[in-house]
Amino acid sequence: MIQNTLFIIKPDAVCENQVGKIVDIILKNGFKITAMKMARMSRKRASEFYAEHKGKSFYKPLVEFMSSNPVIVMVLRKENAVENLRKIVGATSPAKAERGTIRKRFARDGRHNVVHASDSPRSAKREISFFFSKDEIFLWKYRNYPVVKMS
Repeated sequence: MIQNTLFIIKPDAVCENQVGKIVDIILKNGFKITAMKMARMSRKRASEFYAEHKGKSFYKPLVEFMSSNPVIVMVLRKENAVENLRKIVGATSPAKAERGTIRKRFARDGRHNVVHASDSPRSAKREISFFFSKDEIFLWKYRNYPVVKMS
């Protein structure tokens, strides 16, 4: 089933100029980007986004981290997008992530783990609407554009 899912490149990866490398991995794995923007979450917005974790020991540091610098937020589309994206993202802790995953390659630790990926279709729907209106998500058909020879 074709799905949309939310993907965030976190402040650590943005500040360390890893955005292009991470986007390249996503595209090479067959995802289509249907929406994308750079945003800076306020503490209030980060608190709302991660509200399900309120009361956990990592909640306050996570909110501080996610509001510290800009993030890149995307809606990605693919067959079984949620499951497929989580496979290439890897475990939250880079020490536990499989070789070749985004977090194994780029993350420093469990908090500075470079990306966020929705964990279920239900979460994806909620998270996408948190960042994007329906008018900001684009679906298009691929066309056969003529090849122009350069002389």
